[in-house]
Amino acid sequence: MSSGVAVAPECLEKFNDVKRRTYRGVILKINDTMTSIDVEKTLEPIEGAASEKWAATVKELPESDCRFLIYDFEYEHQGLPKSKLIFMKWAPETAKIKAKMIYASSQEGCLNSMEGIGRQLQCTDEDEAEYETVVKAL
Repeated sequence: MSSGVAVAPECLEKFNDVKRRTYRGVILKINDTMTSIDVEKTLEPIEGAASEKWAATVKELPESDCRFLIYDFEYEHQGLPKSKLIFMKWAPETAKIKAKMIYASSQEGCLNSMEGIGRQLQCTDEDEAEYETVVKAL
């Protein structure tokens, strides 16, 4: 059993929707009472280059608060189109220390409840979340 905050059932439903490509991603937030990880926003599929889609997604994340992001990340490898389901902990340096600690302690439980995550990432600023940086991490 991991420490941290419990994952709401809706999170697992939306995660499965991302796996089925109903959504391109989902942003998860720990609620204000620190009792549950809830869906904050689902990200509808959009047209455009993979890097543009990713840039639009990163802009959805708050500048000074933590979030979890599950995203169907598209990229090219050796000239072939690929995609990988990623789990990103967004913990900007300007976030409160308590929030960072709670997200860190809840991450494992969240990941354990979701099968099929291809890669975990942690980003603290937009530079770490740039498209090319993420591609290199895959």
